[in-house]
Amino acid sequence: MNIVWNGTLKKMRVEAADPVRYHLTDGWFEKDKRVADHLLNPHLGSALELRFTGEINCIACGQKTKKTFGQGFCFPCTRSRAEADICIVKPELCHHGEKDNPCRDESFAQEVCFHPHYLYCSLTSGVKIGITRKVNIPSRWIDQGAVAAVPLALLPSRRAVGEVEKRLSNEGFKDKTHWTRMLKGNPEDRDLMEVAEQVVSRLEEWGTEGILSPLERLEHRFEYPVLEWPEKVTSLNLDKNPVAGGILKGIKAQYLIFDSGVINLRKYSGYRVEVWGG
Repeated sequence: MNIVWNGTLKKMRVEAADPVRYHLTDGWFEKDKRVADHLLNPHLGSALELRFTGEINCIACGQKTKKTFGQGFCFPCTRSRAEADICIVKPELCHHGEKDNPCRDESFAQEVCFHPHYLYCSLTSGVKIGITRKVNIPSRWIDQGAVAAVPLALLPSRRAVGEVEKRLSNEGFKDKTHWTRMLKGNPEDRDLMEVAEQVVSRLEEWGTEGILSPLERLEHRFEYPVLEWPEKVTSLNLDKNPVAGGILKGIKAQYLIFDSGVINLRKYSGYRVEVWGG
């Protein structure tokens, strides 16, 4: 095998083609020093290995670290950067405007949080609700491994849509993906539109603003580059074994599916690797 790419891992860049196209993307903190993306789809059915060099760097500041937090941050960055704050994971906990707990970065808030966000219904391991920025459609759906998704409402901010999502979750609408089930194949989709209409009915009862018209609530569908689904999902761990790979059987969400197991590349954001291909 030969080295086909080397760089700092981050979530793969995706293209909504048929099937979805996946690119390795360098997560080095200095943009001008990042290596070019590498298309993974041509490696399907061939040997591919990720070889961890032992070096981990924060994707925000570049500091060397023994472990990463969140999506590839060092510990100090988790305490200081707005994109690592708890409200990114739980937007209903947004504390913008609070005198005793101000936003970590006002410019980040205005550029990211106070822009239109969609509430959607998608089919991953099953039917779920979710939220995403307008600019992240459809990549957010693909990152979660959705085979279908329907936008339901467009709200003015991350906090506004997060509060609606939380209220729906409290009433029994699932907002999580069972990742092992998602990787075993495409789920049945007969309930997606039914649940979507149930959510819309609830939004109408609450008087929620921004509900999309029926003509805007279109179903988007995705096919993933998978040759063979795993019967048993076994995780590969670069911290325990610095070499992960085998015959690449497929790619879905942010997972590489090998004949030896699966690996979530997003989990290893900040890890420097060499990628070897046959």
